[in-house]
Amino acid sequence: MNLKELSDAETPKCGDQWLEASELKRKEWVLSALVHDPEWARLIEIADLRDDGQVIIRLTEPLGTKRRGGLLLDFEAHLKNKVDNALNIWLEPLGDRSSLRRLRGIEVKL
Repeated sequence: MNLKELSDAETPKCGDQWLEASELKRKEWVLSALVHDPEWARLIEIADLRDDGQVIIRLTEPLGTKRRGGLLLDFEAHLKNKVDNALNIWLEPLGDRSSLRRLRGIEVKL
């Protein structure tokens, strides 16, 4: 695998349909993709939909790394096939969950 070739690859841009659609219409498209798989519908919530194709999601329950990775990759592939090839999935960032740091008054800024 030539990493230089991969790094120079053109990143797909969202199509006019996505760019011109309202927030409500975009959400409708993503929700229709979510109901394709009952597990997706149960575990994934939409947090934000951006013009650049980022679909920010949150998980409704904690998942192990292996299960989470497969779930998100499968959902992203489905979104790319059904809605727009330039869409990509991002997990909503979580705040610092360390109770020890909170007790010591240390704040981690994202």
